[in-house]
This record gives sequence, structure tokens and C-alpha cells, in this order.
Amino acid sequence: MEKKSFFGWPLVIVLGLMYFMSSGFVLSTAQIVNPMMLQDPSMGMTGTALGAGFSLFVLMQGLPSPLVGQMVAKKGARFTMAIGGIIMLIAALAMVFLVKSDILYFVFFGIILSVSTIMVGQISVQSTVGEWFVAKRGVAMAVTMGIGGLASFAAPLVVNSIVGASGGAWQSGWYLITVFALISIPLALLVVKNKPSDIGQTPDGATPDASNGKAKRVLKVYKNTDKIEYRQAIRSPFFWLIAIGGAGGFCAFSLATSQGVIHFTSLGFDNGAIVGAAAAMGIASMIGKLAIGLLADIIEPIRIIGAALVLVVVGILCAAMASNVAMIYVYYVCTGLGFGAIATNLPTTVANYFGLTAYPKNLSTTMLTTTILSSIIPVMAGALYDATGFATTAFYVTAAIVAVCAVCAFLVRIPEKARNMQ
Repeated sequence: MEKKSFFGWPLVIVLGLMYFMSSGFVLSTAQIVNPMMLQDPSMGMTGTALGAGFSLFVLMQGLPSPLVGQMVAKKGARFTMAIGGIIMLIAALAMVFLVKSDILYFVFFGIILSVSTIMVGQISVQSTVGEWFVAKRGVAMAVTMGIGGLASFAAPLVVNSIVGASGGAWQSGWYLITVFALISIPLALLVVKNKPSDIGQTPDGATPDASNGKAKRVLKVYKNTDKIEYRQAIRSPFFWLIAIGGAGGFCAFSLATSQGVIHFTSLGFDNGAIVGAAAAMGIASMIGKLAIGLLADIIEPIRIIGAALVLVVVGILCAAMASNVAMIYVYYVCTGLGFGAIATNLPTTVANYFGLTAYPKNLSTTMLTTTILSSIIPVMAGALYDATGFATTAFYVTAAIVAVCAVCAFLVRIPEKARNMQ
């Protein structure tokens, strides 16, 4: 009988597209469309509500993560993605036809739409990659995140073009999201497979033992194949060291997006130079997700995270002491590279260290941790800015926090690799 070709790599492309259409594109679209909604008199929105809606959206990327992880664990990513696509469709249509007040904006954008994106995208996608790949898990995760990350570049161009073509109608942006939702539902149901065993395959297209006559090979990085339950994982101090270590990248990203422009403006830099440097962060983030992510199968990903955090600390200190435009570029490039590397390597680290038995739950708990810790940064930075008139102190404080996260990453002990074989 002819052996079926390994479905994992075509699936990576599909999963990348699922991430692109949900976690990658929705928030990027909202950053363009929602301010237009504010300018529409019929919406009855306030500037305060607009900002609060974004804060709520980001918070809801983490708070319901354990519930979404539980759904993936019990029902599978395929089912979770399809349900998430239906919810995303309803929420996007509600943004066009129902949202006429702050409360409805909070409900449909801040909560429902946010939750739908992690169902279609981040948690489901990363969990599925973890299930399908062992030996080349780092490469697969990097490619998936790289495809999804293209949304940060595509969204502004595509949405601006669509809105312009429709005569400035902000609703066209949300219609685009409804199209993505409609595509994601059949894509999930017809193409996505939860596990290799669903179609008679095994991770990476190889057999998990040597019964077929093939010799086992030692992997270059530690990848746990033991059956570790969720309760065992969260009782390990290394679980929390990994989660806190990964949170450092998200703390840095929160600082950059909430305080970067304000900080450099208060230091007297030209707005054009600031915007140009900020744009470099997106490019650097893509490089971090893809190029650095590809190293995760030959270098322990938790060590990559630690090194990325050191780079981020250097960047934040450059920002705090910025005296020329070059230092601003150093800050944004270091933050982009570091965050991109961490965003790709954190889910890989969780899968490598604690295996696949409870991976969706482990990943969602890690996401919850990163969300809670990173959500503190904008509030802290804002309070310090109000008190001093500058954000410099907030940058020094955040640098210290990220440094602690780096120490946590380096404290994670890598088990012996003698039995780490495939």
C-alpha cells in the first residue's frame, strides 16, 4: 500500500491562514476602523470608551484562555475553530448593524470578538501545531506564526484600500472580517485535523518507536514524550518560570504600544522620526517570529527566550536614555526582535517541556499569565507619566521587570536528553 504523504506541512499553511484571518487581522483592522466609528455621529461613542474597548479586547485575549484551552482539549481544535468562526461572524456583523453605544461596543468588540479570535487563532492553532510536530516543532511553529504575522503588514494596506473604495465607509472593514469568518468555518471543518492519529499518521510523519526497523535518533533539544497531566505541570516551579519568562516579551510590547510615542514625543523628538522607528518594530517582529523561531529545534527555545529578553532590556534602556533618533530605532528593533522570538518560542517551550497530554490547558494558562502581567505595564506607565510628566521612569521600571523575567527563563532546568529520543 502506498504511504500517504505527511499532512502536517500542508496543515501548517492552513493553520497560518487561520491565524492570519483571526488573531492576526482582527485587532489590526480595529486599529484603523474603530477610530472612524468614533467620528461617526450616529455611533454615539466617546474617546474614553474607544480606548477602554481596546484594553478590554487585549485583556480578553488572556482571561478566557483556560476555558478555550479546556474546549480544545475536550472537543478538539477543529470544533473550537468552527465555533469560534461562527462567533466571529456574528460579532463582526454586530459591529456593523447593532453597535450604537459604548456598552454594545464593549460587549461585541471588547469581549465576544476578542474571544472568537483566540478560538479560531492563537490557542487552537498553536495547540494543533504542537500535536502534529515533535522533531520539527520549532520550524513548524515559526512558519505558522510567520504566515499569521503577515497580517500586521497586510491589514493597514488592505483595510485602507477597501474603506477608500467604499467612499470612506468604516463598515467595509468589518465586512472583510465577516468574509474571513465565513472562510474559516468550512476550512476548520473540512481541512483541519486535530491530531495525526485522526488520519492514521504520527507527528512529523515518523513512527514513535523503532518497531518498523528504523533507529531512534536523539533530538538536539529536549522534547518530553511522557504523559504529564495538567495538575502535574502547574505544580512544577519550571512551569511558572517559563510563563513568567515569556511574559517579559509581552510586557515590553505593551510598553512600546502604549507609551512609546508619548515617551519620545515628551523628549522632544520629531513625530515623523518616531513613527518611522515604530514601523521598524513590525518588520523586526516578523524577523524574530520566523528567522529566530527556526532555531528552536537546534537551540533550547527557553534559552532563546532568555537571550531575547536580554536584547529587549538593552532596547528599553536605550529608549530611557534616548538622545538621538538612532537610539529610538535600536529600541524598537530590539523590542520587535525580542517579542517576535518570544511569541513563537513560548508555545514551543511549553510543548517541549511538558509534552502534549495537556498542551492546550498548559498553553492557555501560560497565556493567561502573560496577559495579567503585561496588562499591568500600561497602567503603571500611565500613572508614572501623570505624576512626573515623563515616561522615563516607567521605562526603567519595565527594564527591571523584563530583566527579572530573563532570570526566570535562564533558571529553567533542562532535563537530561539521554531518554529524549524519537
